[in-house]
Order: sequence, then C-alpha cells, then structure tokens
Amino acid sequence: MTESIPTFDNPDNSPLNIDERPTLLKVLCILSWIGAGFQIFVSTLYSLFINDTVKQKMFDILPSDEMVSMYKEIFNLMDKTSIWYLTLYLINIVFVYMMWNLKKIGFYGYTIIQVFILFVPFTVNPFNLGQLVVSLIFPIIFIVLYGMNLKHMKD
Repeated sequence: MTESIPTFDNPDNSPLNIDERPTLLKVLCILSWIGAGFQIFVSTLYSLFINDTVKQKMFDILPSDEMVSMYKEIFNLMDKTSIWYLTLYLINIVFVYMMWNLKKIGFYGYTIIQVFILFVPFTVNPFNLGQLVVSLIFPIIFIVLYGMNLKHMKD
C-alpha cells in the first residue's frame, strides 16, 4: 500500500532523469521568450521606423489637442526607453536560456533584470507607486514560479 501520488512534473510516477527539465520550467521559459521577443520586436520596429515625420503625420490626423498631448507623452517615453528595453530584454533572453539549461545563475540574473525593467519608465516619468504596484504583478509571479524550480537547477 505504498502508492505514491502523481505530481504535475511527473504524472505517471516514472523515474525522472536528473537533468530533465520540469514541465513548469519549460512553460515559464517559453512564455518568457515570447514576452521578451515581443518587446524586442516592438522596440526594434519603433527605433527603426518611427521618426519625427511619422509622428507629425500621426499628430495631424488625431481629432483633438488632448490626444496629441497624450501621444506626445507616449512617444517621449518610447524615445527614451526603447533602447533600454531592447538591451534589457536581450539580456533577459540569455538568463532565461540559462534557466532552461538548469543553471541557477540564470534565475538570479533574471531577477535583477526584471527589477531594472520595472524601473525603466521611471527614468522618464515621475515615480508613481500605483504604476509600480501594477507593473510588479507579472514579474513577481514569474520570479516566484522560477524560484520554485531552483531545486532542479545546478550552481
């Protein structure tokens, strides 16, 4: 009567290979790569194609001065942060790859990069606690879930 209970990582209770990646870690890494890839794509497109002429044409078609003002703020933020995001997310991909290869240093690097990513918008805009709290939701979830996989990673 020593039946063991199947787990999420090992549903059929077969012996796990020591170097086998847990399912949760695979899912987290893939989601992180998708998110980072999307941010890199957006930052690259913005840096390559959005210039003053494009911005001015967009301002010309907006219906109100209020909207023009709002878009000027958005463009100002993107002008000053897109290169930072591009760089940080490229580094982020490297650390996620390290975790994919079961290296603990990837987790610590990922955590540090996530903190930097959180504070990038505040280099342009005044610090807003409400914005920070909302921005913390997904990074905290991912850091905690990656942390749950530290036992599978090597030094």
